[in-house]
Amino acid sequence: MASTIAFRHDDETKGAAAEIPRALLSFLHISNGELTIRFGGKTATAKVETDASGKTVMMLSVDGYKHLKLPVPPARMRAFCRQGALELGPVIAVLTELTGSAPSENIRPFCEELHHLLEKEGGYLFVEGLDSRAGTGCTFSDNRWKTGEVPEPDIVYNRIHSRLAEKSRQFEKKTAAYKEKGIDFFNAKYLTKMEVYECLYANRFLRPYLPETCRYGPACLAEKLEASSVLYVKPENGSQGRGIIRIEKKEGRFLLGHNTHKENSLPEVAENVEDTVKKMDQLTGNLPYILQQGIPLLSADGRQTDFRFLVWRTGTKNDWQIMSSLARTAADDAIVSNLSQGGLPAKPAPLIFHHFGKEKGRLVLELMHELAEAAAITLCSAGNGHFAEFGIDIGVDREGKPWVIEANVKPSKAAFGVSRGGIRPSVKALYRYGLFLWTERGMKHAG
Repeated sequence: MASTIAFRHDDETKGAAAEIPRALLSFLHISNGELTIRFGGKTATAKVETDASGKTVMMLSVDGYKHLKLPVPPARMRAFCRQGALELGPVIAVLTELTGSAPSENIRPFCEELHHLLEKEGGYLFVEGLDSRAGTGCTFSDNRWKTGEVPEPDIVYNRIHSRLAEKSRQFEKKTAAYKEKGIDFFNAKYLTKMEVYECLYANRFLRPYLPETCRYGPACLAEKLEASSVLYVKPENGSQGRGIIRIEKKEGRFLLGHNTHKENSLPEVAENVEDTVKKMDQLTGNLPYILQQGIPLLSADGRQTDFRFLVWRTGTKNDWQIMSSLARTAADDAIVSNLSQGGLPAKPAPLIFHHFGKEKGRLVLELMHELAEAAAITLCSAGNGHFAEFGIDIGVDREGKPWVIEANVKPSKAAFGVSRGGIRPSVKALYRYGLFLWTERGMKHAG
């Protein structure tokens, strides 16, 4: 059973009180007496009394309120009841980079939306960084962020944006502490582009929809240049379309378009394969790259278009749902369609229907949805960690065949914008999955 409980703070003598719904009392099989209450890893005993007005209330002493680290002023909480114990929460933490007492700018709007959703639906949010002391975090109130004492989280959502930081000793210690306390921690870590490809390639259903991909090397490049007219060379640990190089074979020469240097706007020209390999060595350096077959994708006014599907886990490993999707059209002369590189967003269905008509277009969209969900399930099962969110990039060629181009563990929060009510789909999805995990955790505690 789930309910919503709103605490009110009476005075320093009585502490905090919350009115108890009759259905909740019936479920717990109690009238007046004592009740075990749990919040953020702590437990305390509350008294259940009938006040002067005849309403049944739950009373916590000042010490009990402080021990549980319940928020001041009191906040709305969800309640999960099992075997005579009451779980309050969920307590959700976002692990990310901090700027002073606030999350960094790229994730701040997302965190504030999550706070407002928890404020409305029930729960508690704080944000912490890798160097945050245990028991402290950043909370949002009165339209500002501040640092203070916080409860132990039930769920931690990993939004560290630096791959280097994820390999640090700080990250290792932080995540080990979560594991020791039985705290649900996701998304576990970044996956390299090659790890993603190898996971997806192992799925026979997905295999025909994957562009040929291999680790970059001079020998592999020379071989692929002979077989393909367009290739993409991508940093194995890259994101947001940065550092990608496009090689196009044209009239016996090779054009190398890239965004590795800001001042560079025109593609470099290589006269032959050997010259191409030499120029590529200069561009890639010693960093690991992958080499991916170029697909003749749909275009809008000559600008390449692909599709981003935001897929979220809703329950067990195989329970996934597409929360939102959008088409992305590359900016003029851009080699990628990422919004961070100037790409323009649009609704997928009108674009697909424009190219293929409604009847075939619906079939194309259905297959794209199947591929996105299958990719998420596959990566979740084989990705060696707890994952709950993926941004799946799918391209469609001119014949209407979808191609799974990439999958991102931590998709951009700016891509989909804010939906009706001021809360974006990924915020709602995080809260929904957090409720699932918190309820499962409560059952284990009661078990």
